[in-house]
Amino acid sequence: MSTQLTAPGQLGGTLGAIMVPARMRATMLRRSLREHPGPTVAGLVGLLAAAWLIRYALRGDQHTLGLLAGAWVLGWIVLPLLLGGGRGRVRPAHLRLEPIGGVPAAIGLLAASAIGIGPAVSLVALAALPVHAARYGTVAVLVTAFGAVLLWLLGLIGSAIALEVVGHAGGPAGALLTGVFTGTAMGVAGSLWAVFPWVSVLLVAAPGEVVRAMAYVPSAWPIAAVTGPSGQGVRLMATLVGIVALCAAAYIMLVRRVIAAGAPFRPRRTTAASPAAAEREWLGWVPAATRAVVGRELRAWVRHPLRLQYLAFAVVYGALLAGLPLLSDVDLLLPWAGPLAVLGAAAMSAGLVGLDGTALWLPLTTPDGERAEVRGRALAWLVLVTPIGVLLTVAGILLAPDIDPLAALSTLPALLGAGASVPVWVSLLRVRPVADPRHPTAADNPTDIVSVLVATAAGLLAAAPVLALVIWGPPEAAPLLPVVGLLSGVATWWGGVWLADERFARRGTAVLAAAGQRSRPPETVLPLTWDMQWYRENKSTAWALGLLTVGWIPVIPQGLMPLVFGIDSGWIVAGHLSGSAHTAVGLAMVGLGVAMLLTGLVLWDRRPQPGGP
Repeated sequence: MSTQLTAPGQLGGTLGAIMVPARMRATMLRRSLREHPGPTVAGLVGLLAAAWLIRYALRGDQHTLGLLAGAWVLGWIVLPLLLGGGRGRVRPAHLRLEPIGGVPAAIGLLAASAIGIGPAVSLVALAALPVHAARYGTVAVLVTAFGAVLLWLLGLIGSAIALEVVGHAGGPAGALLTGVFTGTAMGVAGSLWAVFPWVSVLLVAAPGEVVRAMAYVPSAWPIAAVTGPSGQGVRLMATLVGIVALCAAAYIMLVRRVIAAGAPFRPRRTTAASPAAAEREWLGWVPAATRAVVGRELRAWVRHPLRLQYLAFAVVYGALLAGLPLLSDVDLLLPWAGPLAVLGAAAMSAGLVGLDGTALWLPLTTPDGERAEVRGRALAWLVLVTPIGVLLTVAGILLAPDIDPLAALSTLPALLGAGASVPVWVSLLRVRPVADPRHPTAADNPTDIVSVLVATAAGLLAAAPVLALVIWGPPEAAPLLPVVGLLSGVATWWGGVWLADERFARRGTAVLAAAGQRSRPPETVLPLTWDMQWYRENKSTAWALGLLTVGWIPVIPQGLMPLVFGIDSGWIVAGHLSGSAHTAVGLAMVGLGVAMLLTGLVLWDRRPQPGGP
């Protein structure tokens, strides 16, 4: 009799333990929605995207729909890694002191993960699959609905595994993913003119190569199961069930391991360089103090999460800006992949001093330490970025053998010289500290728009002599382009190093004090909706944001693209003109854009500060 009574009691205890993470997650979500409107706004945007996907499913192509559904599930898995979605999440480590086994804990954690705006919106979006299958009958709707639930479970479990594995990987893996994702998003946004024609073709009907590839993508299997032979449908759905089961088993093992054992202590090994190794230093011509800074910076670039994120962003962004135009059969930008990546790396390096915190006291207390610090940082950046720029440039030349690469090759040393030194000066000039330099996160971005624009402008200024010779120089001056680019890079290098030396030597204590702060000055709060009262009180801020956003349109698409690259599409004003009028309109557009950007910077610096008079 006692055994019969204890079994239901054990079952009730297990169910109660399973519900604990769900109740914790519901409480956190409820409080978060009260304090921050961001998740609600993101949910509304997601619902609009889900509604569009369902509308497309009514008459769209089944292969394209499968591709879009797969992209949605993949985004559900990856986006929490990039946007800090794990901060409000119940993790397995939270249950270490609870009397619960691995399987109930995994079930409870998955139930907690299912509570939120993202899972609900994803379930609505995946309803597009049974909506598309409605044309094939009731059985097809039921089968695809079951497949949509399996895809939803795959996204739910995959997101939980990714957050746990990448979160315990120490940060670099998540930083690389963040850099790749943001670089891809910005690269696609910067090449919309080339992506739109391909996307329009894909939305009408998937090309043959896409159709063949979708046979191996799980998101296309629910619809393929009801449109193909019955034997194929059973096999596809069974395979999808097996994939979900394998992911669930992997998550159970992961949860069980985390609950059973804490984080192990792994002592770090230290190695000392032998005298022979010191004599074979590959930077033997560099002073020892500068060489030490170079080694420290290279190690920081490889291990620091934010530096890895910035580097990955620059490489992916430059490669996509040069490569995506191939979708519109434009290969003119391929040799410029290297220069574009170098320019992006320079822009993203314009605030690295803020990541170091009070570690800057070391060069300030070392004889001639300021000089070694500046040159070591610049040399380390040059050693790291030069191979990347050269490899991307060579790859672009090999992929576009019909394009003259002389301009890109000549511009590369100029951009490298400016990118190595000027960002060091900018980061010393505009120090933006992070909250905790020992535990940086993706939200601790030490760069701002002004620093990025100054570093970018320095690179463009260094490349200006080469570009001027390419555009207006006589054909006989072409052999001089590499020399001009090299001299421009060297001159910009020494100019940036001199400015950084002066700044660090004269204002080193102020830089140290700024980098050691644990909190930044309050930022201007931007409303998420249109607010006339806010606009009347912050006109300069609103105009600055508008000018800094729109000012790039006349500079790059309307100015540099027709002048430098000869790209003349229907919406480019200079493309409708020829001869001197073409050049004059292009230059006028560049001047207009520069004036807009400078005005925006002035207004941004004059914006009313929170808590100010």
